Amino acid sequence: MTETDRLAIACLRGLSLDLPRQADSGSGHSGTAMSLAPLGWLLYSKILRYDPLVPEWPDRDRLIMSNGHACVLLYGLLHLCGFDLSLEDLRQFRRPGSKTPGHPESWVTPGVDFSTGPLGQGLAAAVGMAWAEQRLSEEFGTDLVDHYTYVMCSDGDLMEGVSAEASSLAGHLGLRRLIVFYDDNGVTIDGPCSQSFTEDVLERYLAYGWQVLSAEGEDWAGLEQAVRAAHCDPRPSLVRVRTIIGYPAPTMQGRSEAHSPAFSHEEIRATKQLLGLDPEACYQVPAALEEVRRKLTRRRLATAWNERLEASPQRNLWRTFHSRPQPQPGPTFFSPTATRVASGQVLQGLGLPQLVGGSADLAGSTNTQAGKIAFGVREGAMAAFCNGVAQHGGLIPFCSTYFAFSDQMKPSLRLAALAGLGVICVWTHDSLALGEDGPTHQPVEQLASLRALPNFWVLRPADAQETVQAWELALQRRDGPCGLVLSRQTLPLLSVPTRVERGAYVVLEALAGSVTLLATGSEVHLCLAAAQLLEFPVRVVSMPCWELFELQTAEYQREVLGSGPRLAVEAAASLGWHRWADEVLGLDRFGASGPGPELMELYGFRAGAVAARTRTLRDSHSGNRSSRA
Repeated sequence: MTETDRLAIACLRGLSLDLPRQADSGSGHSGTAMSLAPLGWLLYSKILRYDPLVPEWPDRDRLIMSNGHACVLLYGLLHLCGFDLSLEDLRQFRRPGSKTPGHPESWVTPGVDFSTGPLGQGLAAAVGMAWAEQRLSEEFGTDLVDHYTYVMCSDGDLMEGVSAEASSLAGHLGLRRLIVFYDDNGVTIDGPCSQSFTEDVLERYLAYGWQVLSAEGEDWAGLEQAVRAAHCDPRPSLVRVRTIIGYPAPTMQGRSEAHSPAFSHEEIRATKQLLGLDPEACYQVPAALEEVRRKLTRRRLATAWNERLEASPQRNLWRTFHSRPQPQPGPTFFSPTATRVASGQVLQGLGLPQLVGGSADLAGSTNTQAGKIAFGVREGAMAAFCNGVAQHGGLIPFCSTYFAFSDQMKPSLRLAALAGLGVICVWTHDSLALGEDGPTHQPVEQLASLRALPNFWVLRPADAQETVQAWELALQRRDGPCGLVLSRQTLPLLSVPTRVERGAYVVLEALAGSVTLLATGSEVHLCLAAAQLLEFPVRVVSMPCWELFELQTAEYQREVLGSGPRLAVEAAASLGWHRWADEVLGLDRFGASGPGPELMELYGFRAGAVAARTRTLRDSHSGNRSSRA
């Protein structure tokens, strides 16, 4: 370790104290950032390959702070290493609109490789990133794809179930370019780890099929030796790094309180004296570190890589992988087909080598046999894995399971929506009609829950042709996730041209002022059947994607919704439908075990019941009340 390294580590620790203290909330997790400063500086100054002038350079090494609460360390590193993150940006820590939010956000801060917050998500996504590197390296060779995925994680990350699922998968896949640093500091926010976390982590990871190494957090040479050893092993590597949280603060080090809130002014002054910094000054970056910054920005690694890309015979294929896919004609259907079956035929026919994915041990049921990844029964890790693949770039990930099990994917779905990741979810067995598996497998609230998630498109097609269009839209959408919600049972074909791209459209027209029946999926056909029983004309609207309908003009929305009273019909929770409808025939309770058609009848999803509700609605809106402004 040189004197410059010591100075940089002291500087990082000083910044880790200052940013939380100066934030309006007086919070921000100084302790972990301080204890990991030597490891962070080692990685950024000697190990990682990156180009601060081109932070999105495709062949850079990735570093994911799964312990995102320690992001002040990452911000300090990015500033010292020449990324577009100024001291003024650091001063704006945790303030609205700043480049330094309270947890890492990839769409906000240059140099942040993944958005972390919920513990375990960063580590699980890193498995997908490492797999993406391996897959693309096989396709394009090491001249274009030759990088590592590094992770910093905490004991909290390793307690989360998603990290266990993902680590098991990583060992099975043999992801040798995945290196995880486990910050073993012996405390959690609530107290010592001994009160909640006493397993042998190293033995667990050995059982997963990982290489396991150990180093001390203040041992610069030992940390570097561990990294070099990880580079030489064919397995993923876990490096346990023993640290003292808050080191070298005189009274706060080693205490659970060092997690948060910010240290007191007195503790900060005393710590800065120990670090050789001015105890009264904030945001100190010694001039001697400026040469380091200049050296790192002169590396021009992205420029050299771009030259290799231009000289490569695979340059056009590379651009194809990294571009929005061109629309492809899907299959044409001539007979009733379950939408899950239609989806499988679409997937089989897609000639997109960049489309990768699989199922959580349900490929036969979800019709995703064309997938390339066997995720096993790991729904949580599957979703996080796909986030990592999408964030990595160059591949389009999809995953699949039963719709009710989307609950186990929810934290990752939320991060995908937040970060704008183009993940495609294929969910089947979409309603009561799945039948005998019973209420544990019959989704009720899932549609409402996912529709409430910002930037997430829920697509529930009513027939095979709507399913083809739903796939087209999902593939074209690269700035956020989509969920295809598909039927187990066979559905008739609609007799009108489908218009999924507009979110909703009329499938049966009637005079202005008529009752409009709004539905999705199989319930569209239920509404059409009800219309045949009525002695007066009604309008029927297929509404496969609320989110797309919301993007349409007000004029188009009025045209589709009509001027008369509206009844929404969906075999799921009614929550949310009152935005569009006057009344809702929904399912605000759990189902039961039994044949699907019998259950739909039992719970009121039959043509006669829809017709009766429609008559009542029409009668209650008779006269002048039947029209809308």
